[in-house]
Amino acid sequence: MMNSAIVKQEITNPAENEMQVLQIIQAALEGIDMDALTSMTPGLEQSSRQDAINSLLATKKVAISQAPGGVLRLKVNTSEQIAGTEEEQVIYGLIEESKTRGIWIKELRDGSGLNQLQLKKTLKSLETKKLVKTIKAVGTTRKCYILFNMEPDMSLTGGTFYSDQQLDSELINTLISVCGSYASSRRKHAIDENPNNIQMQREASYIRPQEIAQFITEKRVLNVPLSLEDLERILEVAVLDGTIERRADGKIRACPPRSCISPLVSVPCSVCPVVEDCRPGYVISPQSCQYMKNWLAEL
Repeated sequence: MMNSAIVKQEITNPAENEMQVLQIIQAALEGIDMDALTSMTPGLEQSSRQDAINSLLATKKVAISQAPGGVLRLKVNTSEQIAGTEEEQVIYGLIEESKTRGIWIKELRDGSGLNQLQLKKTLKSLETKKLVKTIKAVGTTRKCYILFNMEPDMSLTGGTFYSDQQLDSELINTLISVCGSYASSRRKHAIDENPNNIQMQREASYIRPQEIAQFITEKRVLNVPLSLEDLERILEVAVLDGTIERRADGKIRACPPRSCISPLVSVPCSVCPVVEDCRPGYVISPQSCQYMKNWLAEL
């Protein structure tokens, strides 16, 4: 009788076990480690619990990720399913989670638990299949990975003012010239229209940055879209150069023309996407910045 009871206890429903484990994992938004899962399923034998986990992994309903400190966690698999090895699935999932900001090699190694050789082989396979691609971020020689069909964040590429990870000084100078010319034209028009009223001359010469942005778009000065944020960065350089002046409400107007152009027009810091992270002695620093070295060499 006792043997019959023991046998009956060991006979469990695999589908029910799998559903129980899946529901617990779904409730854990940040994933759950094996110890916590074990404590939350006291009615399951270790072998039954492991069979349920293996089944969920095989059907791609859950995935394994490595938390800081090396602890493995089970979490619901929200990654796009791809044809490939288990290692490729894991690496693809990590890259997908990074979205437009990309992910570094070290983060992939820590998150997957793969050694350097395995990781290199897996990444090469994903690149060959055109599932992921590498991006060389501005301000560093390191590469990061991003999904093949995704456009990288501006913090990686530098945005409109960088081309092939190089600061496009010619483009910046062109935009500063266009902004200055437009503002000077408005200033001259304001003087001509109000020859005897200095106050009106001053007020009428001020323009909103949106007007300049619209002018640049309509005249197709650029082959790529120019956002208002991009234009503001250009105007900041022009203010430093003394080409224009800005008042508290954000409007700008042209300053009287000068005979020489300040080197501040092309200083790389003014349009650098990682300038807030730049500090002396840090990984990103003025001492190690190649763009700064090139700019100083041209002075």
